[in-house]
Amino acid sequence: MKTIDYRHTDIEAGFFGDLQEKNATVSVQNIYQRFSETGRFRAMKCVRDDAHKPHIFWDSDIAKWLESVAYILAKREDAQLRRWADEAITDICASQLPCGYFNCYFQVYEPENIFQKRTEHELYCAGHLIEAAVALHEAGVDERLLAAMIRYADYIYERFYEKKDAGFFTCGHPEIELALVRLYGVTKQEKYLRLVRYFLDERGKHGEETYLFTYPIYHVDHQPVREMRTAEGHAVRALYLYIAMADMARIDGDGELAAACEAIFEDILAKKMYITGGTGSSFHGETFTFAYDLPNQFAYSETCAGIALCLFCDRLAKRKNRAKYHDIFERALYNVVLAGESQDGKGFFYVNPLEMHESLYDYNEGLRQKLFCPIPERVEVFDCSCCPPNLTRFLESIGSYIYGVEEGRILINQYISSHTHIGETSVRIRSQMPYCGKIGVSVAGTADLRLRVPSWQNGMQVRVNGKKVCSVSIEDEYLCIQCNGNTEIELDFCMQPRFVYANENVWYDNGRRAVEYGPLVLCGESVDNGKNLRAVRIPSLEGAQVQTEGEFSLTLPAVRLHTGPALYSTQAPTEEAISLRLIPYFAWANRGKGDMQIWWLP
Repeated sequence: MKTIDYRHTDIEAGFFGDLQEKNATVSVQNIYQRFSETGRFRAMKCVRDDAHKPHIFWDSDIAKWLESVAYILAKREDAQLRRWADEAITDICASQLPCGYFNCYFQVYEPENIFQKRTEHELYCAGHLIEAAVALHEAGVDERLLAAMIRYADYIYERFYEKKDAGFFTCGHPEIELALVRLYGVTKQEKYLRLVRYFLDERGKHGEETYLFTYPIYHVDHQPVREMRTAEGHAVRALYLYIAMADMARIDGDGELAAACEAIFEDILAKKMYITGGTGSSFHGETFTFAYDLPNQFAYSETCAGIALCLFCDRLAKRKNRAKYHDIFERALYNVVLAGESQDGKGFFYVNPLEMHESLYDYNEGLRQKLFCPIPERVEVFDCSCCPPNLTRFLESIGSYIYGVEEGRILINQYISSHTHIGETSVRIRSQMPYCGKIGVSVAGTADLRLRVPSWQNGMQVRVNGKKVCSVSIEDEYLCIQCNGNTEIELDFCMQPRFVYANENVWYDNGRRAVEYGPLVLCGESVDNGKNLRAVRIPSLEGAQVQTEGEFSLTLPAVRLHTGPALYSTQAPTEEAISLRLIPYFAWANRGKGDMQIWWLP
């Protein structure tokens, strides 16, 4: 499947139109200010400043911010963003070494260790800089960074592929591989694919350096890539590697890589993914652990891992399109990914728990030696701030994941209000998602149109040019409609609340159930429902009321269990009828500290 990228897709008024407006006018600008305050932009000058010593991955923070700006400027002019980006690009290009190398940490503080420390993110930073350069080039914003990063990529090729004189064979944090695929896309230089193949082929063969606190599987180099069948190690590293594997499976027609990717995806889907689309359940190494290990209160579920899962789904669909890839993309997008940002666009989550107990967090804050405990409110910058600019670049490029073309058919994969031209055909989507399943699609021209039928739909109504279609044609979970001339399609996927149950092996959720509405996972907060949410039962969904005016919510009858004052008692709890208010998971933690819960007693 070939996707229609964001440059040829206009996001229109609606849910994502509003998000992109906030992203461009608030989030990206606020990230710039926070990165300036912490010295990240100043570090691009590569001038020694021990008072503001750069971290090893600051290059990648700036790169993702630049990529965000590229997508914004491709669609709208912003003189301030353009000025800031120009300054950063000028500093990077001026500081680049004659050989092509650039890294604000190593070339200033450890030049003797360039390409000698596998764990220290050099190739990861290079990959994000390459991605930013490609984005700026494709957006028509800047050519200087692309020229600089071609020189850098050539130097990496020389050191790792030709001379093989670096201190390691493959990167500790995958990213360079998928970035080189993007660089090949604009340069058509075969050597960049050759380098990707090399990095993939050498992985898992050398017993390379890893951190002392963890184990080789953390770096996802526990075995050759074509032998991989399960998702292992650091979730973001793993998923970035899987993205590159899927890219090369498509480009090279590599059946072994394809089989590995498909098996890994099924392992994630069946055993290692939160209901929110989050992955990486353990704070120890931010890793995939073992099958069904999905704790709620201490979930890691990094925002970057949610974005990476979406990108993996996208690459799998490009190789061989299946509706389930877009279903999982949608689940992660509307839940764990959007939860990564506050509603005012200024704060961010790195970790996305599925349950919060304010008293436990407060107790932990009082400890001299703190334990891992997710924070109850988003913050504007982290020491490790990979997630904020990753989220902004992803939201600005969301237009690349809506439409596709395959074997002459036009595919609608995500229902986001937008407009595109595919050949001589114009397609416009008017979507009420994610709060309502009503969608209008206007087609001007001839098209064999395929519209994904979401897995969450609860009955589907279809009208074509005002006439109800009683017998619809569905192939591979896509609704098939032939369009000739001007065609108006009205869809209603009939959203209704539903219970969802976890596999019995997920013992954290055993005996409980969650509530979903359309693509949204819903949660309850103590600000609406009082404390001790663990004692609340939802016997049924009868009487549930949906509120779509203003902030979306679902209110339904529930029961709160009460006991006497004794710590233990032979007396059964009494029951109090209550009205429980649920909101989208992505909207939690926007009204101060408090408790939150997704899984409820039946």
